[in-house]
Amino acid sequence: MLFTPTAILVALVILAVLAALEPRVVPRDRLLVVLRSGRVDRVVTAGVALRVPLLESYVWLPRASTRHPLVVTARSREGVEVRIAAEAGIEMADPAAAVEHTLHPLDLALDEIERALTRTIARCDVAALAELPSYLELAVDVPGVRISAVDVGTVEIALTPYALRSAGGQTK
Repeated sequence: MLFTPTAILVALVILAVLAALEPRVVPRDRLLVVLRSGRVDRVVTAGVALRVPLLESYVWLPRASTRHPLVVTARSREGVEVRIAAEAGIEMADPAAAVEHTLHPLDLALDEIERALTRTIARCDVAALAELPSYLELAVDVPGVRISAVDVGTVEIALTPYALRSAGGQTK
């Protein structure tokens, strides 16, 4: 007989071990960073990755540059409320360094871009914000992450009497 109880038991043990290793298929548009004991062990760019349960964890990251919308509301130098809708390009330049620094590098990069935009708004007056260029180069440093220019879509300035006086006084 071809299927003895021992052969069936061995096959079941092999299947159980493979299932416990949690195989993951990494598509071409994603990266899988495998962490062992909280430190980066390897970066899987494509194919099948096996993970040892209880010892390893993993973080998924996009491989290509991705565009992320942002809406930032802050006060200008004169205290006028300004809202900027923008889009930022984010790319994983070094996935291992990015994940070594934080488990959520995309979220950290977006937070840093928002803080930089808030500082930009706070340093400018209303007239300068109305003439903001369509692309901004912001000084944002997140390890392992490359941030392209921020594409400014719209700049909305709250029309209060103070804002109108401020803008009117700067155009004279």
